[in-house]
Amino acid sequence: MTVRVYDELPESVRKHTAQRAWLGMLAFPMLTYQTNPRLYRAVLDNRGTLTRWAARVGYRLTTSVGVVRLHRDPAGSELTAAPVTVEPPSRRELVLRILLAAVCEEITGSTTVQYLSDAVRAASISPACRVTPYNPNPDKDEGRRKARTERQTFLKAVDHMVRCGVLIRRTSDDALLRQWEDDGEGIGGGFEVNPDALLQFIDPHTVHRVFTADSGDIEDVRTATRRQRMLRRLLEDTALLYGDLHPEDADYARAQRSSLASTVAEMTGGTVEIRAEGMLLRLPEDSPPGLVAAFPGSKRSSWFALNILDAAIAAGPPPDAVGRVAVASAVVDELITEVAARYAEALTDELRGGVGRLRTAVEPILQSVGLVRVSPGREWIIQPTAARFRNPRVSFQPVLTADNGESDADSMITLEMDDNR
Repeated sequence: MTVRVYDELPESVRKHTAQRAWLGMLAFPMLTYQTNPRLYRAVLDNRGTLTRWAARVGYRLTTSVGVVRLHRDPAGSELTAAPVTVEPPSRRELVLRILLAAVCEEITGSTTVQYLSDAVRAASISPACRVTPYNPNPDKDEGRRKARTERQTFLKAVDHMVRCGVLIRRTSDDALLRQWEDDGEGIGGGFEVNPDALLQFIDPHTVHRVFTADSGDIEDVRTATRRQRMLRRLLEDTALLYGDLHPEDADYARAQRSSLASTVAEMTGGTVEIRAEGMLLRLPEDSPPGLVAAFPGSKRSSWFALNILDAAIAAGPPPDAVGRVAVASAVVDELITEVAARYAEALTDELRGGVGRLRTAVEPILQSVGLVRVSPGREWIIQPTAARFRNPRVSFQPVLTADNGESDADSMITLEMDDNR
């Protein structure tokens, strides 16, 4: 019998490799040998361990020829605990992704961007397809700008299929893609459809479970899936806050906090902080990017969002029993006015124009990374995790562009903050 080199590695090394592979699958739930050969091999080497860990949280790890996929099946009433994307795709791009996947099922072997575009257009104008028709090449001049936007959105859908391994790029000339995007001319580049990846990309079982309610008693389902849901939140969101849970779930999480923490630490190699308001997972420094939603860039709006958040925490009432701070809408507006006046020289034209404009710019940023929730009355509910973004500091460093010598408004801001909390 042949013994693989991997089997001869020390247990600690194999465990570390399994943890990196598991985190890799959480960050990239669908991968092929072509898109990420190193992670693909690591998943296969640790398939038994990863399959057991996936079952532990109610997920499914499936493998086929050159493709692995982590299916996040629903657990009870919760469809998934996967973190929200900071910059999610537009509704139009999602529609084009679906149509593109559908037309790929009818393609064998090689294809081109232009052929895929024609097939998606034909599918979109079908009477059975109730979506706005896709039209990348209108006849009238006034539709040309809109058509270019359509082509750009379509190429984003194509790029997503490439990242998932469904489409394999066969031409390296980016000029073909740019010509097709700008003018709608040419083939746009050559691709090949990977049928095995497409089969994993479209999973009727998961879709059916998402749209089919559990037939059992709600309380029974909650009890049966309780541990899975707690582990998912801690793994996927890296924070399990008692205030977000059903009272019975919160009681369970408090009683089982040591067991939950040790289980998650075993699967990730990270450390779990146990606090009064919940548990926080600190992932290893070599974890794959994308597991934790990063604060969106160092733009002016991001820096103002942090400063306004810091002011709201300081001005708000003491945290409640689960660590949340509620700040009235009127108080938020006052704080925005104060911060804007204090740093008036940092305001761009986009952020000037009163409290409403600045609030409209910063509120979605804080919501997207889960630091603030806005009530129907526009009250800010600041989450306990916001404490890690306290005391932001600004440094102005004008950067001159190479083209015209003018400064880049957004690249002048450097974000620094105290995250030792």
